[in-house]
Amino acid sequence: MDNMPIKVVILGSIPEAIFMLWAGLCLVEEDVSTKQVIGVGVLQGITSYFIRRYSPFGVHSIIHIITLINYTYFIIKVRYRVAVISVLISFVIVFLVEGTVTILMHVNVTHVFYMDWERVLLFLPHNFVLAGIVYVCKKHKYSLLEESVLLRKIVREPILEKDY
Repeated sequence: MDNMPIKVVILGSIPEAIFMLWAGLCLVEEDVSTKQVIGVGVLQGITSYFIRRYSPFGVHSIIHIITLINYTYFIIKVRYRVAVISVLISFVIVFLVEGTVTILMHVNVTHVFYMDWERVLLFLPHNFVLAGIVYVCKKHKYSLLEESVLLRKIVREPILEKDY
């Protein structure tokens, strides 16, 4: 369990949630309101404080995924499978970038938990990558749906009549 300082929530968790949500939705061609993305990002960032405080390490990631999916579905009002796919894609990106940075920079994760500003800095690499993804998707009209027939079927084709 982790007692996350408020500056880490404001400067780390909230921007991370905003960029994760925005990048994930851009990658599946979901055009949503920036205000909604920021609102859900702020809500997820605040939720992150409580998730980290009251759940064990490792389990917190699963709870983060579930809460962000549900916030995306209920607040932004995208179809549930779109929420699931977009959130999972963005979490994979964060895990890959964070893991790579941690390994290449020889980051001692236990040490970082006690160093607030180093902890905030650890958010920067994946936030830059996610922001870059949003930029490329918006500027060049790119999405993963163009690249993957399977993903396009999952996101676009109805399973039931009520999906539309």
